[in-house]
Amino acid sequence: MYYKYKEILYATRQQNKYATRRQNLATSQAQKADIDAIVMGRNTFQQVLSFGVWPYTKPVYVISSSLNKLPDEYSGRAQILNLNPSDIIEKLHSDGLKNLYIDGGALIQSFLAEDLIDELIITTIPIVLGAGIPLFSELSTVLKFKHQKTEVLLNSLVKSHYLRQR
Repeated sequence: MYYKYKEILYATRQQNKYATRRQNLATSQAQKADIDAIVMGRNTFQQVLSFGVWPYTKPVYVISSSLNKLPDEYSGRAQILNLNPSDIIEKLHSDGLKNLYIDGGALIQSFLAEDLIDELIITTIPIVLGAGIPLFSELSTVLKFKHQKTEVLLNSLVKSHYLRQR
């Protein structure tokens, strides 16, 4: 079975001069026509809440084992799922959602551990935080990706696109 997933990494989560750029970039990436739904971890969801405005028009799924209820003002804008990556795929595919935007360090790691990522779009912001959840962790097998393209955004961000080699 072939799955098509996209994820994007943002290297900053703090309020700084890149916060607005991060919000705008996150929104523009996730709103692309070929994305059917956004799947994010709880920590990423909490960061999105700090934007002060809901930036998405696509369906949003928050993956969490500890979050039981969304804040009232976000009811109907997102759904909470407490599922493992392969069950998330099965559920969303059965709902007709095929191309998923995966966001959040721990969530991305769990999808990579099950070899469920077919496309990587990694955007690097030139700030080293020294803390946070890394994008990659140990994997039981090597996953090979082929570089497709790299572009510079806003004269400071670097976006690289890779396809999974199977």
